[in-house]
Amino acid sequence: MARFIITLPLAAVLLASACSAPGPALGPTRGYILISLDTLGARHLGAYGAERETSPFFDSLAATGTLFERAFVQYPSTLVSHVSMFTGLYPQEHGVYPPSSSLSPQIPSLPELFQGADFRTAGHTEAGYVSKDFGFHRGFDEFEARASSGQAPLTLKRGLSFLRGLRDDDRFFLFLHTYAVHDPYSPTGEYDRRYWPDDLPEETNSSGPFLRDVNMGRHQVPPETVAYYRAQYDAEIRQLDDALAAFVGELRASGLMEETTLVITSDHGEEFQQHGKLAHNQVYPETLHVPLLIVHPEQQQGGRVPELIQSIDLAPTLLELAGIPGSPSMSGESLVPLMIGPAPARAGRIAYAEVFDQENQKTLIEASDDGLTQYLTSLVIGEPDGTWVTRRAAFDTDEPRLELELVSFHEPREVSVDVDGEPLTTLTVGTGWQPVSLELPAGEGRRRVVLTTAGCSVPMWLGLGADTRCLSFKLKGAELRRSELYDLAADPDAAADISGERAAQLEELAEDLRRYRWQVRAAPTQEQLSDETVESLKALGYLN
Repeated sequence: MARFIITLPLAAVLLASACSAPGPALGPTRGYILISLDTLGARHLGAYGAERETSPFFDSLAATGTLFERAFVQYPSTLVSHVSMFTGLYPQEHGVYPPSSSLSPQIPSLPELFQGADFRTAGHTEAGYVSKDFGFHRGFDEFEARASSGQAPLTLKRGLSFLRGLRDDDRFFLFLHTYAVHDPYSPTGEYDRRYWPDDLPEETNSSGPFLRDVNMGRHQVPPETVAYYRAQYDAEIRQLDDALAAFVGELRASGLMEETTLVITSDHGEEFQQHGKLAHNQVYPETLHVPLLIVHPEQQQGGRVPELIQSIDLAPTLLELAGIPGSPSMSGESLVPLMIGPAPARAGRIAYAEVFDQENQKTLIEASDDGLTQYLTSLVIGEPDGTWVTRRAAFDTDEPRLELELVSFHEPREVSVDVDGEPLTTLTVGTGWQPVSLELPAGEGRRRVVLTTAGCSVPMWLGLGADTRCLSFKLKGAELRRSELYDLAADPDAAADISGERAAQLEELAEDLRRYRWQVRAAPTQEQLSDETVESLKALGYLN
């Protein structure tokens, strides 16, 4: 089997000052419940500093367990992130990516390991990418993936039904997954417009296909609409919080809460154009930073863990808590030492994430005694004869002069050129290729060049082909690659790129990222998706 060949230390940073509530070792419990709240970003919860009162129950529950303050996922997508969560492997190790990969049978998953240890296992999901077509049924005695929007109470009730059917001596593992806060943002009943008392904006469509159209440049939405999206998303969280309260209330009433380890987390967060896009397509904190709460009945009091951890650490953590031997191939590390008290310092203070969508992005998040820093690199993949642009192209260069070629799609366009945030010139670009020579302002080192234009056109809509991208101009002569750096301790939203101020740190992290290489442990299979799964994925905006 191919092995992981990275030379850097693995997994989360585990420093000496582990948890604010040290305690004795935590013994195995009868049951383990893992709840995945799809698309829930950490900073939208009160326990993580949200301004709106979105999560009173979750916040109260967090006071009784271990809350991990800096949990980051490895890929902001339902399929890839859940596979990493179930295997303890980085995405490039398990190789499962959209639209139709399924985990290799040679790689053990979390429910299979619980099942092999004589646990009764059940999984209830809301379909889409968490369905049988992608191998998520493996290891479950009972598995049901039922497409439903905003139906978290029903999904949780299915889990309760499984629990009621257990025999007194049954040990169990239950996995529950809900799209309750996924787009479209449609809270119901008393929750609808809970945080939006004003008149509705002119555009309210928040369906997955529409949000993807916005990201592709085919539509634009005003700031008021984005604010409305965020308010409705937060209202969905408030509705989900009440559903969680009812679920845990049933656990307590049945006595199961006293013999169960409960884990609540998410596969990724959500973007509201903090970095230009909607939904979850980029590797910024709004998509990578997720809640992680572990409630163990033997904990005497709650604690908060400030160390940087990754979602690949979840599987080895649950296995250690249950006393089940883990897979030696897992790259994640158990978080149990952080739950029970000050842990010995370990090497490894970096979290890794990636996404391959409209842009190929990779990022490292580094924790140190001085804070938390994110390094990000992005590359737009073009065609052999250049790269089509949708309104904006940004790239870095250390050349004093740029020799480019540009051509506009369908009609001439005005293209403005900025360098390091300052306007340089405006170009009139016609529908035939034309050379452009740009003398950059005096300076040394890396420069950020941004080319923007006001509009774009869709070939299909014009009857000029089947291409559904919104195209403005094509560029050749420059690779559309850029690097960014953020101080997440001082700037948790990654609003200010400080790469121009910390050249040495930027290069150090760039070198670290270049050393992050994996080989897939076992090749994934490629599945023929069922019609039901295809329709579910289209509704979620994952397929056209």
